[in-house]
Amino acid sequence: MSPLSGIRQSLRRRFGQWIDRRTRLESESHLNHKRLYILPSKAGLGFLVLVFALWLLATNFENNLVFMLCFLLLALWVVSIHFTHGTLSGLRIKPIRAQSVFKGEAAAVELSFSQVRPRSREQILLRFAGGEPLMITLNKAGDTFVTVLAPATRRGFLDPGLLTVESVYPAGLMRVWAYIHFRFDAAVFPAPVPDTVHASGGRGSGEGHYSGTSGSEDYVGLKSFEVGDSLRHVAWKQYARGQGLWSKQYGDSVDSRVWIDWEDYAGMDTEQRLSRMTWQVCECEAQSKVYGLRLPGTELSPNQGTAHQQSVLRCLALHGIDPEPGAVDAAS
Repeated sequence: MSPLSGIRQSLRRRFGQWIDRRTRLESESHLNHKRLYILPSKAGLGFLVLVFALWLLATNFENNLVFMLCFLLLALWVVSIHFTHGTLSGLRIKPIRAQSVFKGEAAAVELSFSQVRPRSREQILLRFAGGEPLMITLNKAGDTFVTVLAPATRRGFLDPGLLTVESVYPAGLMRVWAYIHFRFDAAVFPAPVPDTVHASGGRGSGEGHYSGTSGSEDYVGLKSFEVGDSLRHVAWKQYARGQGLWSKQYGDSVDSRVWIDWEDYAGMDTEQRLSRMTWQVCECEAQSKVYGLRLPGTELSPNQGTAHQQSVLRCLALHGIDPEPGAVDAAS
């Protein structure tokens, strides 16, 4: 690595630490002069070099017309500072909701941009670190809702890092931007890892369905009499009423509930266990099984359906993670 690259990385690291100290978690952000940074863009720096070259040319040849052009371009550069800063100044940004996703996926985060008066604010770029950038334009007064994709790289509460809001509008000579760190109540589920060894899950105890086992004492219902059925099982009352020949059916109670149990994955570390349990949850839901969850200190009763699946996955996502008080936006 060259000395220049090392200096550049050191400066970026120090700048990042300085930004982290200035940026706190918040539920709503008001962009004003205290929150906005503004510096010349690459095009703006090139523009200044051009103006300086024109000034040297005018000085060397004592050309008043070139002096006039030089000062006119410089005035344009100064005026662009005001208009570029105004593109973001006065905006209020608030998180509405965030999507719960599996680790490694991109979560859809819905944001609200509001302004008091109708005003055109163009070429506003939004992006989370490592996420896809989104360009938006604001025209109307009140709230405008936009959805930004945020990378989910760590299990637990969704924390995509700083949201960068920036613009170079209208002239492209200046770049104004702000860093925002929002709270999110959405969860990042463990990435599912297939595990065929525990695919069937552990069987629970309690009421379940009945299997037709011959010789059982639990009455289940009636079925059509077939040759070979025991005469002891003939429903004589129904036969005496002229309802035909029926045979009584008996069965054993079998519990079909599946328990996704932490102890079934002994010998693995925490993340390996959670990833395989997550895969088992998805399999049970896809096969319409009734399943429950057992974690150290947590037990969810067997059930099925989308709401139950989300509850189970959220327990897996937040296992061993301290809750974050004050999270404001709803997970979906």
